[in-house]
This record gives sequence, C-alpha cells and structure tokens, in this order.
Amino acid sequence: MPKLRLIRDGVVVREYPLDKERVSVGRKAYNDIQIDDPTVSGEHAVFLVLQNVYVEDMNSTNGVVLNGKKVNRRQLNHGDVIYIGQHEFKFVDDTSHDFERTIIIPASVSGKNTCSDVVTAETASLTIMSGPKEGEVMAVKKAYTKIGTADHVAVIARRGGRFFLMPMTGVGDRDNHAKLNDTPLKAESMSLKSGDIIEVGGTQLEFLQT
Repeated sequence: MPKLRLIRDGVVVREYPLDKERVSVGRKAYNDIQIDDPTVSGEHAVFLVLQNVYVEDMNSTNGVVLNGKKVNRRQLNHGDVIYIGQHEFKFVDDTSHDFERTIIIPASVSGKNTCSDVVTAETASLTIMSGPKEGEVMAVKKAYTKIGTADHVAVIARRGGRFFLMPMTGVGDRDNHAKLNDTPLKAESMSLKSGDIIEVGGTQLEFLQT
C-alpha cells in the first residue's frame, strides 16, 4: 500500500497510509491528514490514489513542492519528497505501476479513425460527440483509462463489470472540472451507465456499455 512518511530532522515521526481514492491534507479538521500550522492552507493538497498516486495543489497559499519544484498536479514515484508548508513528506510505494492505457483527445487534430483502439466487441466504449474528432469510437477495456487533454484529465476505472468516473483536477476548480451528465464531479468516483455523457476539457463523450 502506498504511504506518506512525515519527516522531521531526518527522522520519520509519523506514517500515513494512502488507503482510499482521495486523501486530503490541510489545516482544517475535516482533512484526512490535519496539520495545525499557519504555513499550511485550510485544504492545502490532495493525494489521488488510482493505479498510480498523484499529488495536487488545492490553490494553497504556499504551494506544493515536489523534489524542489512547485507543482500543480503531478504523478508520484517511490522516494519522492513533497513539502506541504514547512512539512516534509516522503512518498513510499514499492509496487507502483503505470496506467495500462491512456486516451488523449488532442485539441487540434483533424480526421477520424486515427485511434488504433476502434471498438469491435469490447465491454465498453467512448464516442466523441464534439470537436475535430467527432464520431470517433474508442474502446474502454483496461483497468484504468485516462481521458482528456494535457491540462484537463479524468479517469475511468473498471471494477469487475462496472465502470466509474473520477476527477483528476481540483474539486474547487470549476474550469477544470470533469462533468457527468452536465454535473461537475465531486471528490468521489461516480458510477457510469450506458448513455452517460462525460465532458472533459470542453469535449463531450458518450459512454456505452454492451
């Protein structure tokens, strides 16, 4: 299981398991990891636990520093060092793996049927309903499938015969929100059913399950 180790003066003082899809860090009491320190914002950052783990800054005052550089959202690798306010965390995960597949929807690519994953008899699919690739159909058959553009990303997770949509951007950032049936996603994942309309980065896709 991936975890965070709080480091102080080179010594591990506490360990936090990342044991659910979204783990929040901040000064307010409702956070999963509460840090009572004025250098930490009310909800400072979140860790998104998918097949990989991501850290995301929640528009905090002092930002999130990953391996010495400020980041907005970044995938974590085993051994990464994250600073939240003045607090140092080390990310530990010996079993991390890459996503099995990514669907990227280019903002300025013309033409159709350029994707190699055209549906034949797959369990589920996405049909692009707007933009230059309108009408293209893509299979959704892996455990985790990222959809979107470089800046706006959501994830479809397959669990047995069911599919779920989860956001990869800040819950409070309206411009970056993925939507399901015109409703912005919250922090938790949402179950998908055939005919649902997903919107990511201004592109609409219809989810179909056979």
